[in-house]
Amino acid sequence: MEPDLPRSVPQLNSNRCLVPVVFDDSDCAGLDYSEKYYACVVGEVVQPQLLASLQELHYEVSHVLNVNSINDDTFDWSGTVFVLETFDGEQYDILCSKKCRIVGSPCVVLSAFSKQPLPNTTRPVYSINMEGTVICFIGFRDKQRLHHLSSLVHMMGGSIRKDISNSVTHVVAHSVTGSKYKVAVGFGLPIMSEEWILKCWEKRYLGTASTSSEMMAFKLPPFVGCVIALFGFSEEDTKDMEAILIQNGGVHSELGQPGLTHLVTCDLVEADALPPTPSSIFVVRQQWFWESIQLEACTDVMLYLAKEHNRKRQKRRTTLRFSVDTETPLFSLSSSHATQSCAAEKQAKSKEAARHHITTELLQTEKNFVNILQIITHIFKEPLEASSHSGGPILTHEDTKIIFANIADIHTVHKRLVTKLGSEVAKWSNTSCIGHIFLEEADDLVHVYPPFVNFFEMSKDALIRCDKMYPRFHAFLKANESRPECGRQTLAELLIVPVQRIPRIILLLQDLLKHTEKSHHDYSHLESAVASLKVVMSHVNEDKRKTEAQVKMFEILRDIEQCPATLLSSHRSLLEKLDVIDIGNPDKNIPLSLFIFSDSIEIAKRRSANFSLTTKAKTYKHLEFFYHTQIKAVVEFSNNEDTELEHSFGLLIQWSTDLQEKLLAFRVTDESFSTSDIISRISKILASVSCSTDPEQFVFTTSADVFQQMPKPDASAPYSLRRAIKGARKRVKRAFSTRSSKSRASLSTNMESVDENDAFDTVSLASPSSSICTPVLTPRAKRPALANLLESAPDFSKCDTDV
Repeated sequence: MEPDLPRSVPQLNSNRCLVPVVFDDSDCAGLDYSEKYYACVVGEVVQPQLLASLQELHYEVSHVLNVNSINDDTFDWSGTVFVLETFDGEQYDILCSKKCRIVGSPCVVLSAFSKQPLPNTTRPVYSINMEGTVICFIGFRDKQRLHHLSSLVHMMGGSIRKDISNSVTHVVAHSVTGSKYKVAVGFGLPIMSEEWILKCWEKRYLGTASTSSEMMAFKLPPFVGCVIALFGFSEEDTKDMEAILIQNGGVHSELGQPGLTHLVTCDLVEADALPPTPSSIFVVRQQWFWESIQLEACTDVMLYLAKEHNRKRQKRRTTLRFSVDTETPLFSLSSSHATQSCAAEKQAKSKEAARHHITTELLQTEKNFVNILQIITHIFKEPLEASSHSGGPILTHEDTKIIFANIADIHTVHKRLVTKLGSEVAKWSNTSCIGHIFLEEADDLVHVYPPFVNFFEMSKDALIRCDKMYPRFHAFLKANESRPECGRQTLAELLIVPVQRIPRIILLLQDLLKHTEKSHHDYSHLESAVASLKVVMSHVNEDKRKTEAQVKMFEILRDIEQCPATLLSSHRSLLEKLDVIDIGNPDKNIPLSLFIFSDSIEIAKRRSANFSLTTKAKTYKHLEFFYHTQIKAVVEFSNNEDTELEHSFGLLIQWSTDLQEKLLAFRVTDESFSTSDIISRISKILASVSCSTDPEQFVFTTSADVFQQMPKPDASAPYSLRRAIKGARKRVKRAFSTRSSKSRASLSTNMESVDENDAFDTVSLASPSSSICTPVLTPRAKRPALANLLESAPDFSKCDTDV
């Protein structure tokens, strides 16, 4: 069967004739055309693609059915490349005995495709998907199996070394034990399984490189041959680690079971609480488990022995506990931590002694904070940014940047603060001042803190997402969070500390200001320092508010189908989102959402959750968008007995397309909003837009009496008109009137004299004395009738029926 060659290799035309190859010498710099190259194709059939590739490589091609027919006296065996379809049989054995250059047809085609010369070696090369790969085998005791794998590597253009050296690029291991395995882990070499070689051989016709991501998935799991028990972990952690252990080639067992090789202990377990185990079992701490998963190789157990680990923790615990725990609880803003510790001393010492004590505490907490930033930078951030990981980067550069933001800039500023504070405390006297130090760094604090605080929620979400998506990153976190330097705090907990640092400094400086005489030179500096830090906090809060508003606008644009791009504006922000139902079409009760912005309103159709999940459609669909200046009045439906109008309101809109006034009526479905509050808020917006001080003039009430007299639609009337009239009876059932009882009574008197059929045609919303909408009776020709307003209202039932 003809092998499956790449589609980009020269093909035959419709007449089964070889397509002439146009060859560009500049694309094959590795070929020397001053010499002649000879190739001999052995076999019954010469593939056209093979012949085209040899011509592209500038070989003079000959063809023989049997190598025994070649004249030994006249043929140049050493200068000819023999091309075979298969590497077996009598022909192959004869050429091997003569130590001829033998290549397979995939090797020729792929070499021509990559514009590279054929391999110059006496070893037969069938394909070149392992070209440049140097392999060292570890732990194989079956010599026959090892010989077979070695032959496959050579036939794919790879090389083999007996020992690990700088030239070795990959290690193929049978187990995770042995000195060579430790050396390979130390060199950071990728440790592959034998399946890697077999898969590469399966892909020999396609030219899939052995270093491609598809092939590098066949690494040797780090716990192959390991039987591991867990001790001291919670039930949830044990279940999680057991699943991860099985995924990485290990076997979970209970303590005391035969065949146990490792006992992984929790860091919270003291050395004297460890269970007795035979000397053949390695008792290691949990960092060995997580770092092995992170490195995708079984690390040296001698570096993670549990007893040695516990002795080190005992020595360091007293110093580490204070350095980290002084920053907890992380969200505490109380100033008691700055005053309670020195309450007894304040009674016995002077204010100057108290000033020195508070300044020393400020310096100590600043050192602790810098220490935490150093832990975040050196233990987490820098290793993730390093490109020397054997399995490639643990996280993408984008994810790393989102998680850590500008933590390095904050670290730099606070290191300067520690240096300056330490210098003042070292030479402390009654005239010492520290307020100017924070004044000097105020500008830099304003620069570095807002970006970190504003995107902290995004950073936290990215951390959680990456922890779930990437097993190596999960192992990286577990391994490093268990280190003594982290003080048993997770990376998420450590990243919260910078968010609360400025408020803590303010509290300490305010406490220092209380113990500073007004005549002291530092008093004014401290006042200015506190004020400058509060300015930093105001910048942080303001930028955070703006950032959250911008993010919210982008989320709205993302969730609304066919949303106009003009919705995004630098000065526009979301004020409220209301879930309502369009009561203009009571038969369908179309669910809508009103996005009330600072200068406009977006009306979107709210799709059902089932529809969005099944069709993967967006949550909303755009219907209408208008500015606040187009809203002429807010309609209140009050004192009605119709349940359709309960919790309802209306908006009288002047449409921008035809300049007609249209009435939109909605029923609020969200019980957290009252209709009166909504009407009040919209009326205040309209008053602000019109530079008016009286929001009440934009609010009108309507009664159902007049609309109950409305004639029923004629069956012969157009469908849209019948539906509009039908919707009008449900939407608006009382003639417009102002809130004032006098005007309402006047309008009611006038309405009684209006003919039943003319009632809707004579009511107008235009006031002759003001541009603001005021209900009076005017001739029909001057203004569209109310019934026409209702008829021209947009019919939201015509949009896509996906609810």
